[in-house]
Amino acid sequence: MECIESMAGTRRTNTSPHEQALAILEKHITDHIGKSFEADAVCNECGEAMSIDLVDRAISVKRNRQVGSVRPDLSIFDSEGIPIRFIEIVDSHKPQSNVHEYALAHNVEVVEIHLNARRQFFGERANRALDASLVVKTRLEDLKKKIVHIDAHTQLCERLRCDECGSPLPKRIVTIHVKDCWKCGQNVNVAVGSKEGETFFPDDFTGEELTFAEANEVILDRRFSATERRKYLANVCAFCDQIQGNWFLDNPFLVCCGADGRFRLHKTEREEFGPCDTCAKRLCLHHDEYFDYTGDRQCPECVRESERVMCPNVSERDCFYPGRCGDVGCYFLNGGRK
Repeated sequence: MECIESMAGTRRTNTSPHEQALAILEKHITDHIGKSFEADAVCNECGEAMSIDLVDRAISVKRNRQVGSVRPDLSIFDSEGIPIRFIEIVDSHKPQSNVHEYALAHNVEVVEIHLNARRQFFGERANRALDASLVVKTRLEDLKKKIVHIDAHTQLCERLRCDECGSPLPKRIVTIHVKDCWKCGQNVNVAVGSKEGETFFPDDFTGEELTFAEANEVILDRRFSATERRKYLANVCAFCDQIQGNWFLDNPFLVCCGADGRFRLHKTEREEFGPCDTCAKRLCLHHDEYFDYTGDRQCPECVRESERVMCPNVSERDCFYPGRCGDVGCYFLNGGRK
């Protein structure tokens, strides 16, 4: 008996990682049918983290079952015996292309789990085979703990889509911060936006975002920026009336490190999807002109305004400080300094 147990233990030890992963995943799915079994993935279209329920609509799961002309690693069937999801475990080989072709033709979802996909190890060890082995072992241990990372899939983006063109709508986040005014040092609320990892400012806010900023005691006013040499809708200090410039609000060093005591605290934020970057038109809040996102995104009147050379000594040109023209402290007579 001891010999048989020993031999059985040897067989289990020598089972390939591919077969081990299949057995573990098959058991988890079987145990969770009628409940839910979530796996994490990254969206193919927007790159955001998403969750996929592997047992959604599932009634049964079969390993290496012939389905039509293909034999996927795991096939998940609905109540009518129709395959709804194929799961492929990728180790040393890629899934057969005909599995994907069959799935596409028959509206079957495909999920791939790559045992050799790097998750927790960084850099390269001298022995690459050892490094790869550690990665596989880590993925197997994750599977045993019901932690499933999906490396490739045919799931559609979960985001809201544009009614006009069907494209996934971009996620826009407007954050209200409390920071020290660079001029007087008082705490002031400012609003900054983020879209797909890129910063945008009040000039690009939607009407709803402007309302949100104002409701959180953010003062926005269209001012001239000496740094950018143009007018834009800027955050303004409620105490000394100085603009909190876009450059200062988006400077990574000042934002992260709080240089010169200019500290920033998160207060609240608003998240929404849209408008569509592909086909939406945008309203210039200052000149009431619409323009396409697909073409030149800047309002023509804003461009013309920024191109003016603003000097008080020439009558047909604008001066942004008409009350100070000719004074000793005039911006333009002082070499571009206040």
